[in-house]
Amino acid sequence: MTADEQFCLAILPRVSRTFAPAIRMLPKGLQLPVSIAYLLCRIADTIEDSQALTLTQKREMLDLYVRIFTGPRQESLLDFQQRSTSLPRTCADEVLVHDLDRVIRVFNSFSDTVQKHIAFWVIEMSKGMHKYAQSLKMRHLHFLKTMKELDEYTYYVAGTVGYLLTELFSYYSQTITPQLQEKLEQCAGSFGTGLQLVNIIRDMALDFKRGQSYIPDELLEKYQLDRTSIFELQNSERVDKLFHELIFKAVKHLDQALVYVLLIPKKEKRIRLFCMLPLFWAMRTLQKIQSNTLALVGYDKIKISRRIIRKEFLLAFIHNHSNWLMQKYYLSIRKHCTRPASLYPEKQLE
Repeated sequence: MTADEQFCLAILPRVSRTFAPAIRMLPKGLQLPVSIAYLLCRIADTIEDSQALTLTQKREMLDLYVRIFTGPRQESLLDFQQRSTSLPRTCADEVLVHDLDRVIRVFNSFSDTVQKHIAFWVIEMSKGMHKYAQSLKMRHLHFLKTMKELDEYTYYVAGTVGYLLTELFSYYSQTITPQLQEKLEQCAGSFGTGLQLVNIIRDMALDFKRGQSYIPDELLEKYQLDRTSIFELQNSERVDKLFHELIFKAVKHLDQALVYVLLIPKKEKRIRLFCMLPLFWAMRTLQKIQSNTLALVGYDKIKISRRIIRKEFLLAFIHNHSNWLMQKYYLSIRKHCTRPASLYPEKQLE
């Protein structure tokens, strides 16, 4: 293993609490490509999310980032690194941006086909980040306006990852035929989007505290709320209904994520495990949120316990061999995530 590969694998758990342990479940031939793909996506996300960069700096860096994968790579990489001096090194994500050259050297070691699969979706994500990038000053004024914008944003930042993974799985696996790949692609976007929506719901108050919000104006207006009144106790009933709607939206996407996992051949047990873990961790997070939605307006980060994480890890090994068991267990959690039933009637998965 090269020094650059060691660096990439070492920084992965520092920038991802969820995907790093899941990636270790993948077959050896997929672990490094998926790790590098994730790190490259994380770099685009770090630039878009940075509070230290101006809007102009963000867009210039994202433009250069795309050119690394479309134009003269080394020249664009040097330009990118010069621009990245404006970014501090206060966290692992920022260190990752500064060490992009190490990630790119590992990326360059992959076959042309693997590079093509990864590059296409990193470019797609980066173009979306460019569209939705905001300055620190404007963050307090500019938010998502409509539910359609929320759908588009979550596609760019997470749905693209679902498609990227499907490309890599299909390239690696001899059991995933072109026909099966087509079926997987029908659910791939929802896989990433569902996980992202859970993050948005979970982190709503913390995001707002730092001047960011992903709850569209359209949804706030529906419940006669705004980004201040959502934290006022007298509005708790309407706030609760708003969160129920967002939760149900996330669950509908995660339903498709389950279909995605069920479609993966049982022979590819390690790929199935990789997909199952974040799915069931997300469902457990929603279950915890649903038990007390008003906890979302506090500033403590909502997260499932390590005990639950370990439990889902062990159950994934048990359920991996039976689609029936996996679906039954999923539905047993789902019924706790979609209440009240009078507002959002639960439908069984087909």
